Amino acid sequence: MSSWRLFRDRYIRNRKFQFGVIRSIADWTIIIYLFIPAILFIIFQYRSWWVELPGWIESIPFGFVFMLLFLLSWNGSIRTYVEEADKVFLIKIKSLFFGMKKWGYICSLFSQSLVTAIIFLILLPFLRNHFILSWLEIGALLFSLIGLKALIMLVKYHLHKIDKRLKKLAFSILLFTALSWLSQFIYLLWDKGALFFVCLSSIVLLTVSIYFSLKSIQKLSAIDHEIDMNRTDKTKNIELIFILSNEIEKPIVTKRTKPLLFRRSKRILKKRTQVNGFIELFLKVFLRNRSYVISYFQIISVGTVAIVLIPPLWIKVIIFFGFLIMMNSWLSLVWNKIAPSNPLSKKYSETDFYFKARKRAVMSLFIIAIILLGIFVICWHSILSYFGMPFGFYRG
Repeated sequence: MSSWRLFRDRYIRNRKFQFGVIRSIADWTIIIYLFIPAILFIIFQYRSWWVELPGWIESIPFGFVFMLLFLLSWNGSIRTYVEEADKVFLIKIKSLFFGMKKWGYICSLFSQSLVTAIIFLILLPFLRNHFILSWLEIGALLFSLIGLKALIMLVKYHLHKIDKRLKKLAFSILLFTALSWLSQFIYLLWDKGALFFVCLSSIVLLTVSIYFSLKSIQKLSAIDHEIDMNRTDKTKNIELIFILSNEIEKPIVTKRTKPLLFRRSKRILKKRTQVNGFIELFLKVFLRNRSYVISYFQIISVGTVAIVLIPPLWIKVIIFFGFLIMMNSWLSLVWNKIAPSNPLSKKYSETDFYFKARKRAVMSLFIIAIILLGIFVICWHSILSYFGMPFGFYRG
């Protein structure tokens, strides 16, 4: 078997797996009555942009569009399709092993470049008819972002190998800042009309990134990280389903030996009562569990986006009350998962102070969620007002 055939078989098997995940939540009825109308709506909406541009685009500067494109470039990573059994069997045939990984990298770079090109295709009516860009300017900008994408993929590959979270966070911030400066330099060259230097710098970035990426994936010391990256990429759709489902919870496994918060179990509430004891236990478990905190902010974020984007006021009110019901139900569900898991809490689960603690803990996080929702909505309203967009701007 050649390295190409091995890669092709694993790629096809992975596509079938992803299609099976989608089919597990979307049968043919959903595909016909939901996905197909959505696709047709997107096509007609895209065609309308070519005929007449929406009003909200008038207040958006091109620098904001470039910043958005740069942020979208951080999506995607290198995938080598390495599996657990390769550590025992395939690693002995190095030419076949490294050949498969090279094909995996080429496929990753090509697919991510294709995604960037599709984003440009979506933005093409605005780039041509509003910002009045020539095809040469659009091509140079697209090529520069593909070069940045290749460099970002290399950076994320090495960041994934860092186990310590604080160290990883520090390097992520540092590299993100450095690459944002690099992108601003390329944008400055592009804005000045130096398209030759933009293309030249993009060729250098792409060449250097491909060279060091191929060198990196040839190191045997990174095989465990590549297996983990492959597993994460393979199961990302399943994790998305878990996140969106209130009935399914996927615990997040951490390598930390000590909790980040309250590692010495300090008191949160000074007054020591039975009710406060239950509340403190719940808050510590809630804040230490990253999956609970992420889900908490995701519900707030979804509510914020829905309230900001949907224009009719009466629908905003309905969404707000829906958010209140969803958040209160979810917090009650989390309490019912956390409290009975502790033997002491389970022993006193029928007492009055247990139910008082439940009510106060849920209500506290519930009120904080409402306050955060209000802050996020006000911030987004201020940002949209700054760019001259109406509240619920997609209606234009």
